[in-house]
Amino acid sequence: MMRGLICLVPLILAACSNLSFCGASHCQTIDPEPVTLPEPTPWYRVPATAEQSEPASYQMPYWAQSQKRLQHYADQLAYQLAQADAVKGQRLAISSFVELDETLSQSTPLGNQLSELLRTLLPQHGVTVVEHKLTSRLWVGPHGDFALSRDARLLAKQLEMDAILTGTLVTTERGMEIQARVVQLDTQSISSSATGFIPHLVLNQIRP
Repeated sequence: MMRGLICLVPLILAACSNLSFCGASHCQTIDPEPVTLPEPTPWYRVPATAEQSEPASYQMPYWAQSQKRLQHYADQLAYQLAQADAVKGQRLAISSFVELDETLSQSTPLGNQLSELLRTLLPQHGVTVVEHKLTSRLWVGPHGDFALSRDARLLAKQLEMDAILTGTLVTTERGMEIQARVVQLDTQSISSSATGFIPHLVLNQIRP
């Protein structure tokens, strides 16, 4: 008898699922609907003029990836900057690259990542780089050990440097133009400069 009841249970459940008035729990949807997450808002968007310049039938595939990374273009800048004899033997600080506008104070993920990459790449080309975000002590905490900060009150009091590397970003129809220069603090003269260009395909892969 028990065996017969067990065999009938699947049939009862199947029939119940077809009834519009069935409110039993086993008649509800067991698998939840897939959650659709919103697409992340990119920090960089292709200018409208660039979009219009492409043929109407052209659509860049979502999976399109550049074979070159941002480091490749940063290394080209580092190589150009290191060629000047004036920067050899000097202590160089590096600022974030900013958009070329009336304020010259708006940076982007590209501007910040370029400066971070140049801090690593320029010493490989023989340029001495000083870390201006270094604090005067090592902060040990439960989430890690930290030596860098953006809080001016925690930074080292004395920072000896001879020049500052700065740069600007200009958006064009094909990508981003980079203008970098090393400025001497004592004379405010430019001792080294470099230019670069990063296409849209690379810029679209940069995340904040």
